[in-house]
Amino acid sequence: MALPEPLTTAKTSRPDPSGFQSGDFVWPKKPGVIVPYSASYAPEMRQIPTDFYDKQKFEAEKSAYLERAAKSDPDFAASQENRLNRLSFEAFARQYHGSHTLNAASLGTGSIVYVGHVAILEICDGAPFVIEAVSGQGVIRHSYEDWLASRPGEDIWLGRVEDLPQEQRSEIPAEAKKYLGRPYEFFNLDLNDDSGFYCSKLVWLAIFRSLQFAIDDDPQGERFFWFSPKQLMNARRVQLLYNPGSYLDN
Repeated sequence: MALPEPLTTAKTSRPDPSGFQSGDFVWPKKPGVIVPYSASYAPEMRQIPTDFYDKQKFEAEKSAYLERAAKSDPDFAASQENRLNRLSFEAFARQYHGSHTLNAASLGTGSIVYVGHVAILEICDGAPFVIEAVSGQGVIRHSYEDWLASRPGEDIWLGRVEDLPQEQRSEIPAEAKKYLGRPYEFFNLDLNDDSGFYCSKLVWLAIFRSLQFAIDDDPQGERFFWFSPKQLMNARRVQLLYNPGSYLDN
């Protein structure tokens, strides 16, 4: 199916919403965000808390998650707690981006790492809505128009699960809506645990429970590292319908 021509301005490149279908995915990113460790980006990035982490935010959210988990789950595995406590921001940044050229000096408290973002589309009465897990807000649903307004100057990638009828793909947002109001938990690495979400975990679980397969071909929910928006975009069964350039370095 051919999509309408994209909407491109001098600052942004975005797909035409008239081609959206329920169950599609959107990845937003500011043009030129190619170096994830640059203090010069910090003032602008603070406006988009889901997409970026610095050392202070990383350690604060990790401590808060471990404290909540220990209180709510008496069987919370000591090995998981110890593993997360041992995971430094520097090690996280290197593994998340596959870079081994960075050192502790380049990742001080003023440095940041871009983790990306992804959301699920739902079409309701002809209008697009976005379901996403957002830092500080949890799992929320709002209009695509409001979502775009909260992300000025960003390019948008569009994709969907391929080789499935639209009726089946529409089950993805229906599943995701079951978790509205659940908290944002970046450090909840168990993809099959619906007590808390980060953005791409919400997408993974909504697909897994509605369509009965793992989008990354790994049905094991308990992970030792994050399932990233980039991994979702590169998944074998995801078709990119609108691509304004390399998600890594445009």
